[in-house]
Amino acid sequence: MTLFFKDSKIGEESALFIYRKKDGKDAKATTLIVRPPIIGRFSEKWGRNSYPLHLSKWSQIVPSDGGSNLETTILLASHHKNVARSKPYNTLGREIIAKRADWDFSFSVNGGFSYFSLYWDWLEDVLSRCKHLLDVTHLYSAIFASLFTYDYDENLMKAFCECWSSSTNTLHTSVGEISITPWDLFVLGGLPCTGAFYDEVVPNAQELDGINDQGRPYLPYSCRYLFLAYHHLQNRLKRQGKVSVRDWITFWYRGNNKYPAPRKPARRTTIPKCSQNPLGEIKEHGPWLDKEHGVFADLQVEGDLKEETYLSALLSCWLCIFVFPIKDQNSIRPGTFKIASSIANGRSFGLASPVLASIYRGLNTISSSPTPSKSGASFAIHYVYAWVGHFFRSNRLTHDKPSDALMTKYSGVGYASPFNEFSARKHIRNATNFLWHRTAFKKNYDQTFIDNDRLSIQNFDYFMSLRSGYLSLRCEDQHIVEPYSPHRFSRRFGFHQDIPGDLKEEIHTGSLKDLCQFYQSFTRCNTDSKILISAFATDFVSRVRHSYKQWWERVCGNDFTKGTDLLADIASFPVKLVTSNKPQRGKRELQDLYIPQPLSKFARRRLEDGNHSKDSSQHNEVTCSQGTKSPFVVPVRDAIKISEEEVCNDLGSNWRHSKSPMEGVDPENSINHAHLFANSESSISKPSAKSSDLRRCKFADVGTSSKFPIETERAPLPSLQPTKPPEVSVFQAKAHISSVRRKGASMLGDVLLNRLSNLSVDTILPQAEVHEIYSGVESFGVDPQHLRENVDKYCEGIADYLKMKESLNKRPSPVILSQRQTEVEFLLSEASQKKASLKTELDAVKLRMVDLKTELVQLEQSLSQIETHQVEQDNIVQDLEEQLEEVKFAPVLEDQDIEALEKIRVLLEDNRSSLKDLKWMS
Repeated sequence: MTLFFKDSKIGEESALFIYRKKDGKDAKATTLIVRPPIIGRFSEKWGRNSYPLHLSKWSQIVPSDGGSNLETTILLASHHKNVARSKPYNTLGREIIAKRADWDFSFSVNGGFSYFSLYWDWLEDVLSRCKHLLDVTHLYSAIFASLFTYDYDENLMKAFCECWSSSTNTLHTSVGEISITPWDLFVLGGLPCTGAFYDEVVPNAQELDGINDQGRPYLPYSCRYLFLAYHHLQNRLKRQGKVSVRDWITFWYRGNNKYPAPRKPARRTTIPKCSQNPLGEIKEHGPWLDKEHGVFADLQVEGDLKEETYLSALLSCWLCIFVFPIKDQNSIRPGTFKIASSIANGRSFGLASPVLASIYRGLNTISSSPTPSKSGASFAIHYVYAWVGHFFRSNRLTHDKPSDALMTKYSGVGYASPFNEFSARKHIRNATNFLWHRTAFKKNYDQTFIDNDRLSIQNFDYFMSLRSGYLSLRCEDQHIVEPYSPHRFSRRFGFHQDIPGDLKEEIHTGSLKDLCQFYQSFTRCNTDSKILISAFATDFVSRVRHSYKQWWERVCGNDFTKGTDLLADIASFPVKLVTSNKPQRGKRELQDLYIPQPLSKFARRRLEDGNHSKDSSQHNEVTCSQGTKSPFVVPVRDAIKISEEEVCNDLGSNWRHSKSPMEGVDPENSINHAHLFANSESSISKPSAKSSDLRRCKFADVGTSSKFPIETERAPLPSLQPTKPPEVSVFQAKAHISSVRRKGASMLGDVLLNRLSNLSVDTILPQAEVHEIYSGVESFGVDPQHLRENVDKYCEGIADYLKMKESLNKRPSPVILSQRQTEVEFLLSEASQKKASLKTELDAVKLRMVDLKTELVQLEQSLSQIETHQVEQDNIVQDLEEQLEEVKFAPVLEDQDIEALEKIRVLLEDNRSSLKDLKWMS
């Protein structure tokens, strides 16, 4: 089957016409729009431009603003101002609370990877047959990731989108900003960070048919076979304009279908028995079957191009449905044929940054729409599902063993943990479960990366993700540009977070030259710039400068106090959109759009508690772990009813780790007993006096307990009633003295017992003070043995309890064990990937060594032949040198000789003429 390509026009647009007849009279010609390319032989030659400019140093050491002499390292940016806004950034959550947006009861986004019949079977066959071709371009793991589906929880993704800000391309949480990076897409999805610019366009006929000066085609010949198959399917199916993914798969793969379509479980609360996805085991392929040869026979593919063409066909499908599903996900885009055939031919393309650009654009489209579920956003959102599952720990793991792509651990149907409206928004907005260090470099020492030719590819990819810039994507007629600002979430990389400046220039699209130069600037290497990578630590969440914390609280306002509850209520009871901010005639404009109805019980209670009058019951302010006061006040009588989970929604309770229970010791518990003894005499003389210190009520530290224990009012000290003097004449002094002493001893014992009864079981009195009480009782002439036995027995029990508690506290909690397990799994995955990479390099080196040995034998043979020829050539050179010497000393013909010779010739001619008249006979 032969095709002929011709350049023409459709109206004002350039087009490629594909015919089966050379004269171009084919009635079933395929027409495709052609656009100017950015890369390749027929692209314009634009000079390298570094915009935004590259800094000589991307990190800076600055003094700590916390009042100490410590220094902190911050991340710098090149295309931001030094001034940051103080007004709140726009988010979808704010729009929903203000009644200008509504989910419309569902979460729906185009582009999430779904099941296609026969795709998994075809993919397994390609991964088995073409692994050596994919290893060259380092895409095996990225393509392997499409062997699975990725689930999500609807409430959690709604909460994620509600916190996304299109102004900053970051996720806004109570502890600051977070975002996705190119390095994350490399670690999770295996997408390469560097390589050629992804330029998805249909090539013209000259590029498809042309050859360069070396006689090689401009494009791999497998590209022609892809257009041939596309033309064949259009004519066979009689569909001009589109070829479906299903038709494309069934044309190329002629094997059996062993994977049925996955079905979502009816209940999301139980762990599924299986993922309904392939196991990921790539088996050895067998020889091509006769029916599998059919596709190559139909296209007349040459034998040495079968694997390359077979891989190119799958890559074009993979790019359309998994990597860039930014248009009709169910159709094959011919613009991918040029990229797919180039990859199969060994050319690498940088996919991480254009994929991230499409993700940013898709999330911005959702967050900016008044009806997000109908926004029409289309992008590879399955990378976001995996990112949320990886960093927010919101997915059950499909398996524990390391795989070729880390995101596959979060695959499977029904493996996303279920959330309700409130828990989902609390989980995302508070970011208490966010793992900052999941993809950070884990070194125990500081490192300085210098962008030069000695920086490894992996380290450069990490370095590149620390630089600010613009991400660009070109997909046919779509030109996407999105700013990338890692300094806004620099804690992800171990830096201290400083106040970020706003963009100098907001750019969201551009010309072909802009797209190319943005990509070149973002991926530019060998700039000789430097950056300091701090040693790995676990205090990522607390790496915040004090100025940033104050700024973030001012910018966020009450987004993370009232906002979490209100959004959860609105999700349960959607409100109608406010189409205009103008007040209706005769009505005043709403002053507070942050209070839609109906509210939850907890939200109403918080609002009511905040508006309590001073004359109501006694109030105490709840203080967060930093010492900042919470914006609401809780009545003492209701304190026990509020759980720690609800109180911790306050902004500021997450900025640093909570204190341990032993750190929040009540200062009341350390009162000096000597003070009581000093006042014992006055207490005896005035038995009705009451100490105000014994009547205080307190809250425990919010961050250390799940309840708010309230100390009960302490009983007053027992008083001594004055005795009436007896009427007898005898005073009975000894009896009075004995009575007073017994009462004094009783009071000392009661002081000790009251003190012990009011102390928590986590606190023990010093033994010296207890023995001082015993001595005081003995000084009154009373035996304290009974008191000593009971108190000492109680103190020994407390001491045993504290020892047991200390021993148990040394054991890691399930959360810490889970976190450590996750870290080890990640390190194991990294090590396994590196091991596989090293094995590939080792195999390549071994093959290279075999080739070099063969070449060495050939060179030795050539050396022997050359030496033989050299001896022969030496003899020839020697003969020529001798001849040269003879030539040098040979007599030279001069003018005089020529004249003498001429005279002789003339004389001889005269003699010759005289011979005619010679009479020699007489």
